[in-house]
Amino acid sequence: MTTLFSSKGAEIALGTQLGRGAEGAVFAVPHNAGLVAKVYHKPLDPLKQAKLRFMPGAGDAQLRSYVSWPTETLHSHAGGPVVGFLMPKVAGRDPIHAVYSPAHRRKERPTAAWDFLVFAARNTACAFESVHSNGYVIGDVNQDSLFVGLDSKVILIDSDSFQIRAGSQVYPCQVGVAIFTPPELQGISSFSSVVRTANHDNFGLALLIFQLLFGGRHPFSGVPLQRGVGETLESDIKALRYAYAIDAAARGIAPPPRPIPMTLVPPHLQAMFHAAFTEKGATGQRPTAAQWVAVLDALRTSTRKCSASKMHVIPGHLTKCPWCDLEAQGVVYFVDVAAPYMAAFNGASFDLTRVWARIESIKMPPAVGTPASTTKSYTALPLPAGVGSDQTKAIFIRIGVVLAGLGGMAAVPAIWFLILPGVWWGWVAAGEESEGMVEERKRRQRALDDAEEAYKNLLESAEKSIGQRGFKAKLLTLSKLKEDYLTLERDEEAGLAKLEATANARQKEKFLEGFFIDKADISGVGPGRTATLRSFGIETAADVSWSKVSMVRGFGDSLTRAVVDWRAGIERRFVFNPSRAVTDQEKAAVRAKFSVRRAEIAAKLNAGPQELEQYCRDAAIKQAAQKSVLQRSAEAVGQAKANMALVAAD
Repeated sequence: MTTLFSSKGAEIALGTQLGRGAEGAVFAVPHNAGLVAKVYHKPLDPLKQAKLRFMPGAGDAQLRSYVSWPTETLHSHAGGPVVGFLMPKVAGRDPIHAVYSPAHRRKERPTAAWDFLVFAARNTACAFESVHSNGYVIGDVNQDSLFVGLDSKVILIDSDSFQIRAGSQVYPCQVGVAIFTPPELQGISSFSSVVRTANHDNFGLALLIFQLLFGGRHPFSGVPLQRGVGETLESDIKALRYAYAIDAAARGIAPPPRPIPMTLVPPHLQAMFHAAFTEKGATGQRPTAAQWVAVLDALRTSTRKCSASKMHVIPGHLTKCPWCDLEAQGVVYFVDVAAPYMAAFNGASFDLTRVWARIESIKMPPAVGTPASTTKSYTALPLPAGVGSDQTKAIFIRIGVVLAGLGGMAAVPAIWFLILPGVWWGWVAAGEESEGMVEERKRRQRALDDAEEAYKNLLESAEKSIGQRGFKAKLLTLSKLKEDYLTLERDEEAGLAKLEATANARQKEKFLEGFFIDKADISGVGPGRTATLRSFGIETAADVSWSKVSMVRGFGDSLTRAVVDWRAGIERRFVFNPSRAVTDQEKAAVRAKFSVRRAEIAAKLNAGPQELEQYCRDAAIKQAAQKSVLQRSAEAVGQAKANMALVAAD
């Protein structure tokens, strides 16, 4: 057993090695189960030693509640150089990527719904705020540096890599993960001389929040629309190619297929993501951790559960369930694991024959109909001054033209063929309507068209809402529910039979779902490409196919073959177990699904008679009120027709 010394000279015996990284190894501390020891592989330079000596006495209580912070330095001998440090043990928590990854979450936390993810996002922002409020910067933000508990509390680890300011001395963060590095720092070969800011951290914070809320997808991973786009996540981050931006097309990129829509969050949160990932953020104006805490607190208090599944959590600004909409497209993020254990529907309490007879006995309301004919006579509006006199004037001109023509032909008979065309032209010209009359006819025609359209719309709306058409629509809905209810038993039997027919495929699928790409050793597929695959819904061996992988930009034939071969190697290890072809739980899940549907339909059919009767009562009241409105509209049409008749063309 290795023994080191604390900064106070106490002997610290190291226990079992718990983990090992590139920089050091973590050991249990037998004398204190709440602590672990990190011991570096190589001697530390004086600057790093000074940083670690400063940290145990720095930081407030809030920071220590969110960060596994050094409590004491460790030395190879009393008073010797720093070789490591003690810190609180982080237990019972998973790295944040295992929470925002849908595949990991379904396996490790099947009961965690979207509200849990909102809580985790809020607590992630709290953890960042605890660091920033002390004047420190995390620097190396990445998916392995935050751990989330079942209580949604977030703990930051690797605090020894933070950028720490002690008076005028700045101890830099010398490392970083490229796919979490902000665009303004992309391409830097060394962070040793870079003084980072909270705004740099806020890029990684926004990215983590985005991944928690939007199914683990990376905001800069999408479908390329231009040459040179989508080659690497790093290059797309540097070029500010935010795939979910309003102007994403202009940036040369589009979201990946079947994404969770940005409308999942309210517009002001969408604007915060846009600021974090585009030009505004790169110039120092990203939303702060405190701002994220405030908006996520408001979001989490506004959510409600969907009636179709308690695992479907709906943000308060939406009227429809976004998860139901996605499932209709074949995209499932949350599975209601409690569904198989729901109580079976008691069909004896529902008598379809009796309920339907009651529905058919209800008489529909009378048709709205047209208003009773009125004997009212309509007096046309007079023509504007000057318009009517034009017509009288034209008559006298025509008479004059004819008389002049006849006189001319009587005086000089030999040139009648020259005079006659002139008479004809004069007759036509005198008969042409004035511009004023043409405009007046158009105006009155428009008024008639508008009156008739308004009347038609009123009548149409009344029939839909308080007339027979509305009643028939409700009755048709109930009739379809009745048909659905009658087919449920047959559909349930078909569902149970399908379990038998697909047993081998389902067992294989479940087997493949246990192998995650982010834990695989696939040549050429590093963290960046793994994040890209996740953004396209490829997380486990079960998600892999040649067509799905090859459509991801950056995955040519060689890389696609490597991923597909990885799946094939796992698939060869699968052995079908006939004794577990169909489990009792799977049968219960099918029966529960149809039991829930029976209960839903029965409830709607039971309520049908009352709804139809209420419709009829409401229709009688509203039709009486609507009668005078329709009458006035019909009279407006009659008046417009009379006005038009006065200027009707010959």
